Amino acid sequence: MEDVFCFSYVEDAPSAAVAHKLVATRNARMEHSLVFRNGFPTVMGGCDAIKNKCEAFLNLAKSGIHSFILTDLDATECACSLIRSWFSIPKNDEVLLPPQCIFRVAVREIESWIIADHEAWAAFIGIPAVNFSMQPDQLDNPKQHLLNVIRRKGKKKIHREMLPKGTAHIGPRYNEILCNLVTSSWEPERAAMRSPSLERALKALMTI
Repeated sequence: MEDVFCFSYVEDAPSAAVAHKLVATRNARMEHSLVFRNGFPTVMGGCDAIKNKCEAFLNLAKSGIHSFILTDLDATECACSLIRSWFSIPKNDEVLLPPQCIFRVAVREIESWIIADHEAWAAFIGIPAVNFSMQPDQLDNPKQHLLNVIRRKGKKKIHREMLPKGTAHIGPRYNEILCNLVTSSWEPERAAMRSPSLERALKALMTI
């Protein structure tokens, strides 16, 4: 089979790093590669900008063009509910997108997937893995869980740089540090053992 080229859209920089690592993991196991088009993944700056492009994703799929979209579940009940709402799927219809539209939802945030690789995360951040959830998909607010652990256990400069100051939601190097971890040592297949939503995402990529 020939390589498959795709557009890609994500919420933020850590999600872009995760998308790259997921595709690299998928490609290592398949005879043909999934290849990002030049300049992608595009960081959209939040879920609303991704939601506004859902019709465009479907139009791409109708033309046989692949797209890989990664977003957070946040406070929505479940991934099916999010997809049904964003893609305007009628209540009684099956929640089914075209195979060219690879739409994956991190439960409940991309941080769930990142901290699910306890080995890589604990070694990188310098805080024992026992402090982090064994079931990150079950957390209501994975980002806050991560920051709370750093507040309690973190004593290094890297920890202070991840913590928010004033009205900020995250520290000045928060995204940079997560990206560095994902790029350097995060292993999706290991993380998937603690994150069902990540496991589903990997399996979906394997079908392309």
